[in-house]
Amino acid sequence: MLKPIILSISAVFLFTACSFKIPSFDWFSFSDSDKYADILQEADNCQKVENEDSKLSCYRNIENTNSFAQIRLGTYYANKKDYKSALKYLNQAKQNDNIYANLPLAFLYYKGEGVQKDLNKSFELLKESSDIDPTAAYQLSRFYLQGINTKIDNEKGIELLNFAASKGVSAAQEILVNTYKNGLFEQPRDQKKVEFWQNKLKEEVEDVNHKIYRL
Repeated sequence: MLKPIILSISAVFLFTACSFKIPSFDWFSFSDSDKYADILQEADNCQKVENEDSKLSCYRNIENTNSFAQIRLGTYYANKKDYKSALKYLNQAKQNDNIYANLPLAFLYYKGEGVQKDLNKSFELLKESSDIDPTAAYQLSRFYLQGINTKIDNEKGIELLNFAASKGVSAAQEILVNTYKNGLFEQPRDQKKVEFWQNKLKEEVEDVNHKIYRL
């Protein structure tokens, strides 16, 4: 069974005493003009290959020109604890201006796996990508809400959670339900918001979890 690095990311950054659902992504709908559209489609052709060896071969055939292939190879090797290879591919993707490389890199710096542990680097990577990548926004919210490597900023944390939740990250939706139900993070209890996010959680959304990062 595939266990992409993003599962580990979610576990590492998990909010205390909050249950966790793997976030669903319903926001990867790139237009033809989007700078990611063509390379994502090319990488997704490899993702459809069932045999792992053939899949890896497919990605390696395009690894020099496709930053999503680099991200997926990077997360693959991180799961194998081959951090030298993981960092090679993830840093290559970042150098090629793929903002989605930030999330797995932030995880490695947060844990100190393959690199010296650096919470500031993890924070900055998430901050850089949080206005585009909802999962990065979700993870960054914890830094603000719990005062990790920065002062507590509940307003910013809730703003990030709302962005992530609005883009289908169910873990963020669950936290907002708990927040407005119990008046957490200096937010007033709000039954309407509780019901709104509960209804979002109940919506049947196509399961495209971790599409960007999944081999």
